[in-house]
Amino acid sequence: MKILTAALTALCMGAATLASAEDKLIFNTQDFRPFTYLEKGEVAGPGTELVKLICKSSEIQCEFNLLDWTIAQQQAKEKQVDGLYVIGWNEQRSEWLHYSLPILKTSYGFFVSESDTRQYSTLYNFSEHQVGVFGPSNTSKTLETIGTAMPTMKIVLAKDDLVSFRMLSDKKVDSVYSNRDVGFEILRQLGLKNIRFAWNHKSINYYVGFVKGHTSRKVINKFNKTLRQLYKDGEAQKVLDKYQLESSM
Repeated sequence: MKILTAALTALCMGAATLASAEDKLIFNTQDFRPFTYLEKGEVAGPGTELVKLICKSSEIQCEFNLLDWTIAQQQAKEKQVDGLYVIGWNEQRSEWLHYSLPILKTSYGFFVSESDTRQYSTLYNFSEHQVGVFGPSNTSKTLETIGTAMPTMKIVLAKDDLVSFRMLSDKKVDSVYSNRDVGFEILRQLGLKNIRFAWNHKSINYYVGFVKGHTSRKVINKFNKTLRQLYKDGEAQKVLDKYQLESSM
């Protein structure tokens, strides 16, 4: 009887350990303000806060790393971590990532100099512009698609968004194509008051990407179910409201 009890105890402990291992996720992200950043040595921001809320509500143990984006993605491709966030959808990444339900919504658009008082209402208003953009990135790929239809537009790639906005401030480009919320954050960081948001081009969703063939589908489904419920209950929106960000649901 004692042997049977001991065997059952060991079996239960083993099952508990397995469940614990399955319900643990490690996420990589980058410094992508205002969505993700380091604060007092901890990964923070609305994207992180929302993912943490999902993890807590679904009883999934989660760890977060903020890294250079190239390294963050490479670790995910090598299956050293379970997922990446906050990311936009693209076909190349969809080959090795399962996308969650959308966690938040933002948009791409054009910023111009404050002294540029023209009213912009269509893409063709920018057809003669030199347009700064961070790239290669999802943002620059979107702009390149626009540029294909408007060969008179000149695209100026920059190593990061800060460079693009400094160029616009110095009138070295006519406009900058950027994520709207990222752009406003950069203007705040750099203290630039001579730039305005001119035209909203398209809304986009951001997601969590889970590594295919590595992350349990059971856990992914649990994550998505909790995310949907948090939006339904209004709890996810409370997080976004603190940062003046839009809901994706």
